Amino acid sequence: MKPTQFRFLAYVLLALAALVMLAGLATGNCGDARNRIPLPLRMLSSLLVWFAALLLWRSADLAVRRQAALAAAGMGCGFLGDLIMARVIPLPEHVISGMLTFGAGHGCYIGATAGHLAQRGALKAASAPLLASWLIGAIGWYFVARNPAKSGVLNGAALAYALLLASTSGMGAALAMRDSRYLSLALGGVLFFISDLILAGELFRDLFFPHIGDAIWLTYLTGQGLIVEALGTERARILPSTNAERE
Repeated sequence: MKPTQFRFLAYVLLALAALVMLAGLATGNCGDARNRIPLPLRMLSSLLVWFAALLLWRSADLAVRRQAALAAAGMGCGFLGDLIMARVIPLPEHVISGMLTFGAGHGCYIGATAGHLAQRGALKAASAPLLASWLIGAIGWYFVARNPAKSGVLNGAALAYALLLASTSGMGAALAMRDSRYLSLALGGVLFFISDLILAGELFRDLFFPHIGDAIWLTYLTGQGLIVEALGTERARILPSTNAERE
């Protein structure tokens, strides 16, 4: 198969993942106050996004092959984390295990974004957005996740995870500021951050509102899809001299 065919299939799978979530909302657990989207459909939608990321890696140009591989690895960690958090894979201390798995995924996303920034000679420009994202992450942790009634280890792990997640958003914002064609990456990072902020409120502060699980899942998986699509494809760069040459 040609790279364009793999890329087309990847977009088909991303669209199918969205349809699976919408089908779950339309016909799912009417009596479940937390999750209308059934667990099997949530896991299926996550799996479809991972498969899409793998196809984007398979179709990637050499210029972004490493970034696409990291994006696929990051989504693979995300899918594994979903299985752990849903207790499909039963592990002791599933919250800590899930955070470690998702944290590894964020490390992959940060590495992929750094690769795109380095290709544009803009890696140093990420400093200010990164610092701003850490501040936002720390504030979010303090007001939403921090709970003195919980163990210090759990609170510390939540802070570290919040800063790591914020780093993904900050790096995405830095790339989008350099190249507006990566606004979808920045949006994906923001949605991921919002999703985990809501989840942290539920886990650590007993936050609840009707269909909170659906809100978490929709923002999370939409964010994942936007991230892997942006990191796994090459936005053709226009050299600064192009316009001058045309003149």
